[in-house]
Order: sequence, then structure tokens, then C-alpha cells
Amino acid sequence: MAYQALYRQWRPQTFSAMVGQEAVIATLRNQIMTGRIAHAYLFCGSRGTGKTSTAKIMARAINCLAPVQGDPCGQCESCLRLMGENSLDVLEIDAASNNGVDEIRDLRESVKYPPQYGKYKVYIIDEVHMLSASAFNALLKTLEEPPAHAVFILATTEPQRLPATILSRCQRFDFGRIPVQQIVGRLQEAVQGAGGTATDQALHLIARAAEGGMRDALSILDMCLGYHSEVTEDLVRNVLGTADRSFLFRFGEALRASDVKAAIAMIDELMRGGREPVVFSKDVSQHLRALLMAQSCGEELAGLLELTQEDAEEYRRQAQGFTDERLLRMLELFMAVETEMRWASSPRIALEAATMKACLKTKDTDAAALNERIAELDDYYASHPKQAADTFHAEFTANAGLAAPQSGVRNSFYAESDLLYSLANLFRDAGYRAPMIVDLFSLNADPAVLAMCEQVHEQLDASWDTFRYNYFAHWAKGKN
Repeated sequence: MAYQALYRQWRPQTFSAMVGQEAVIATLRNQIMTGRIAHAYLFCGSRGTGKTSTAKIMARAINCLAPVQGDPCGQCESCLRLMGENSLDVLEIDAASNNGVDEIRDLRESVKYPPQYGKYKVYIIDEVHMLSASAFNALLKTLEEPPAHAVFILATTEPQRLPATILSRCQRFDFGRIPVQQIVGRLQEAVQGAGGTATDQALHLIARAAEGGMRDALSILDMCLGYHSEVTEDLVRNVLGTADRSFLFRFGEALRASDVKAAIAMIDELMRGGREPVVFSKDVSQHLRALLMAQSCGEELAGLLELTQEDAEEYRRQAQGFTDERLLRMLELFMAVETEMRWASSPRIALEAATMKACLKTKDTDAAALNERIAELDDYYASHPKQAADTFHAEFTANAGLAAPQSGVRNSFYAESDLLYSLANLFRDAGYRAPMIVDLFSLNADPAVLAMCEQVHEQLDASWDTFRYNYFAHWAKGKN
């Protein structure tokens, strides 16, 4: 017998064998047990989530002579015929290749005839969103008032493309992406059934790469078993063409340190290993997303990204070296270059340019880069308050055209006003937060200057224009 792909071997034959979609399965089972069979169903969801498999199980269950808790028995004459695909009571139509009005007219003619063996005649229309507008219009009346023996099951990955008139005539069921742990469980069964072995890390990598699709996961596993009966993490990465996690963490460290030389060398290493720039850009985007979530989600990271606690801790550790603004900017950069590389004549150059731009952040002068640098300075001030206070006290007084104030000078009202006014201007022009004025000077300013800083703080919170007017008037009054 010819070899059959794993995803076909492991296609569920009963609702009990389905993985995920518990709410959908429970509802359909209850309808079958109570006899409340609708005339039209719409199954929506991303690829590989079980839409067509559920439709086939549903078709067998409603025609089964002795269903068991809503499942087809698999032993009666009707089940055996349908499983052997020897019955005309269930018709599968691929709307992608039969999307014209003529095909729908033929369907309207055939729907009049009763089922040959079972109770219902079931029409499964896959990728129904591919039907033309004329075909949808031709289907409307039949879908609204079909014969009592007819049941339509429509499946689609793009329900938004269906006319509202079609949607309103169907019972809609949304199929969600299958969780990683449930995919891993089915992959373990498939590996054992194929007589192979696989590590947990390899199966988790396959499950994450499948992005919630069981068919994709089984297809990747099939490819891996074609290479070797022992499936390891390295083997999976070679099949997928992706970089390993340690490589991504090293690349992330190069970005954090703005080490262009190291980052470019790693890209060269990747290209020499036969990896695709587009795939690597996608991997980097996912890594940056994980770092961003590590900063925002804290202890919930492992559950959100379906990681081990050790991996989550490693992400949190690296995320401490970045600001939110920088991670967001780099994430947008690599996501944009991923799209651009699909049309670039030399994708490697586009990847290297994006990497250099991510590293050479100080060369940018746009608002995003400036905000990023301000955020980094804020983080530095929070962890080094004394150094920040000393540095800014000296630099800002120098920029204001004043010598570093001595205690005797700072006791002068005029010098204090000049200094405070100049420093406040510089802080505001640089975009720093008002509370920083108090934070920086609280460590090395005398009580008189600190009191005036607190007044500046209050004025800044109220109105910058009011602050400028009041202090200018105060300064002018003192001069006169």
C-alpha cells in the first residue's frame, strides 16, 4: 500500500478524537443527540484547526444508524460506506476550483434528490469564500430553504469575505488555534505510531512553528521523520531553516550593545549555514516580541508564550537591557523589512541594513529615536541618581553660561533665579519630565535651591507658560 501522509493517517474519525475546539464539539454533539440538526453550518478558522475533519465527522454522525454520545459508531453500514468514500450521500466540493455559477446550478439540481442510504444528504463546501458573487447569489435560495434531507456545511478561513446574506442563513462556529500543549500530545502519539522517537524540545518547537495548526505540525513532523527516526531540536531547526534560541539571544545581545560588527558577523554565519534572510527576520521579530512581553507581562510570560519557566526567565533577563521604546522601534523595523525582503533583489542587504539601523540608534534624529534615548536616560537616572545629579548639575550650569555655583553664590537670589530659570528651560527643551528637576538636585543642592526646584515642579505641573511668566516677572523684579 502507498505511503499516506501523517496528517491523513491521524485525521480524527470521531468527535472524541478531536484535539481542541471543545465548545464547538460539545454543541454539535448535543445537536446530534437531540436531533436539532440545522440545515446550514459555517465553520470558520485558520488552517489546520479541524474544520473539514469536523464536517466529515458531522456528516457521518447524522447518518449513523447507532450513534454513541453523538459520535458515529464506525461499524454500521452507513459509517462503513462513508469511511470508504463509497457513498453519494456526502459530497465534498472545492469552491476554489468550482467557484462559478454553473457549478452552483448543478448543485441546486442535485439537492432535490433524496439520500441513497442515510437520512441526510450532506454538502461540504470547502474554501467557500472563493465562490464568485454570482455563485453566492445562485446559492442563496437553496441555502435558505433546502429540502428536509439536505444539510450544507461551509468551511472557510476568511469569513469576512462572505456576503451577509450567506452568514445570516448559517449557524456559525469559530475554530480557534490549537494550544501548543495539545499539539505536542498528538505529535507524541504520531511519533510512537510511526516507530520513531522525539525530544520534548523538538516537539514544542514543531508545535510553535505550526502556529496553532495541527495539519502543519504533522506535516513538519513527517518531514523530520523522513530525515531520521530520531527527531531532535537541531533536526527540526534544519528542516524549518530557523535559528536556534541561543543564536537569537546572542543576536539580541549584539543589538542591545549596538555592536554592529558582531551582529553583521552573525548574519554572515547564518547565511553561510544556508538560512533564509526572510525566515531569520521573522525569528528576530518573534524574539523582540517576547522581550517586549517580558517587560510588560512579568510572571505571566510563560503562560502567554507557552514557554518553560527557565526560558521565560531568560527572556526577562535580556529584556532588562532594553527600554520599551527601543524594543518597539526594533520590532517595527524588522517586521517592515520582512515584507520588503520578499520583493528585494538582495534580501541579505536589506537584513543587514535593518540590523545596522537597529544598532546605530544614536544616529537617528526622528521623534521615535529621541524618545528612545530619553527613556534610556530616565532608566539610567533611576539606577544612578547620584552620578546623574552631579553630571547634570555641572553640564546644565555650564550650558546656561554660568560657572559651577559655589555655596556663597547660590545664596544669592539673582544667581539662584538665573540658574533655575536656565536649567528649567534646558530640561523642558530636552523633553525631560518635570519631576526629574527635583530628583536631580535633591542630592547636591542646598535647601534654598531645592525649595525653588519644588516650586518649579509645581509650576510645571500647572502650566509651563505660567511658570515662564511668573519666574521671568520674579527675576525682573529682583533685578530692578
